[in-house]
Amino acid sequence: MKTISVIIPVYNTEKELPKCLKSICDQTYKDLEIICIDDGSTDGSSQVLDEFSMKDNRIKVVHQKNGGESNARNTGLKMASGEYIAFCDCDDWIDTDMYEILARELNCENIDMVGGSWYKETDAYSQEIRNQLPVNNAAFTREELLKYLYKRDSYRGFAYMWNKLYKREILKDKFGNLLLFHEDLRLGGDVLYLAEAALNIKKGKYIDRAFYHYYQRSESGCHTKDVDKLQDWLKAYELVLQRFGEERIDDETIDYVKRFLAYHSSNVVEVAAEQGQEKAKKKFQGLMRKYEQEYVSLNMQYPERIKRYQELLEK
Repeated sequence: MKTISVIIPVYNTEKELPKCLKSICDQTYKDLEIICIDDGSTDGSSQVLDEFSMKDNRIKVVHQKNGGESNARNTGLKMASGEYIAFCDCDDWIDTDMYEILARELNCENIDMVGGSWYKETDAYSQEIRNQLPVNNAAFTREELLKYLYKRDSYRGFAYMWNKLYKREILKDKFGNLLLFHEDLRLGGDVLYLAEAALNIKKGKYIDRAFYHYYQRSESGCHTKDVDKLQDWLKAYELVLQRFGEERIDDETIDYVKRFLAYHSSNVVEVAAEQGQEKAKKKFQGLMRKYEQEYVSLNMQYPERIKRYQELLEK
């Protein structure tokens, strides 16, 4: 049985953290290395981690000063010794057989990465996320994987970093060095990392079942109204575009990445307009105009999106 290293960055989730850790400790796949990086938490998260580590010797805890989520994940990656790598966020949880089922597939057919779908969890409801179009049941290529990742309306279940299991060797750059998260990005580090990992994958596999429970907290980073931080999300997609250009990825996939960049630009414009930040608003309206053609052409079946986009351009 091959070891799975599960990397969990932890910051101020005292309430949610026990459920997360219990779901991992209770996995039917037992050969786990559970690496928890306490990124300078100021609530009771540190104590929760220490208590769990005393009960389960598979849990390794590092307490460090706050360096951000990407820095914490990098600390975990550098410690990881497993043949397989998984990521989990500290306020989420997973089904007890997730790693057993994903690892079984990863052992077959020289697969580099295997993923499943996920649930959107809030305090009010739980929603299983389903793909609108079928994913290839057999092993699929890098080119197919990129379509699944960026054609988000059709393949919503596929899109994220944490609902997957990776072979360790694909998380390396072309020089054989460990692939690390971009620490200067306060948001969007996972966007760039998943793109870099996808470029290394020769064969992937998808299990048509939801395993991962993504809990949406209103105070989480993805809901921030900080325009400076939101700019990093845009920078992440710009870096993805740069890498895909270097790797000569097909134009259709690149256009879908541009659509994401246009969409996130519109979100920053909306926030900047609400806050009266005229300079920022005009700056990101410029990005919206730059990718307007791709956004409109790939949203023709969603006239309400195009209407919102054009209204924000005129704000």
